[in-house]
Amino acid sequence: MAFTVLIDGYNLIAELWGMGRGGPTLERQRADLLALLGDYRRVRPNPLHVVFDGWRAGEPTGGRERVAGVEVTFSPKGVTADEVIRDLVREGGAAYLVVSSDAQVRRWATAAGADVADAATFAARLRAAPAPAAEPGEGGPLDVAETGDEDAAWSGHTVKKGNPRRRSKRQRALDRKLGRL
Repeated sequence: MAFTVLIDGYNLIAELWGMGRGGPTLERQRADLLALLGDYRRVRPNPLHVVFDGWRAGEPTGGRERVAGVEVTFSPKGVTADEVIRDLVREGGAAYLVVSSDAQVRRWATAAGADVADAATFAARLRAAPAPAAEPGEGGPLDVAETGDEDAAWSGHTVKKGNPRRRSKRQRALDRKLGRL
């Protein structure tokens, strides 16, 4: 099932390169992030949608554009990117994998039925992604063999058996979804 990766843009920038440390300007970091995501998009088929804050000095109506195959949204003046993400997830629910380390955004996404990944996890996937020249499915570091569900049918008793360290069914499903990134 296809899903859209919905990214809190400045949250991911902070994870990848840090913000406000006397380095490149915010505009340059945005451009670098979009270039990196564009390369990733050429390697992985998942649609990407990045939301940036525009609430302090942005356009009154916000802005929307497509850069290198990535949907980019700037929140309108007076509205935070977190609120835009919340509204998008309320509409789409399980159609999204939300990438944010913001606890409130993660709660909203989970409540709407979307899966969530923190910015550090997605940043690691971006760094490990094969070069854009590689064809998808050629065995890059992100290719993960799906094992399927190995849970046995309920036998009528409640004595727990099996590996107590095994991740929950929901967490394994999230791992499979992250493996497709």
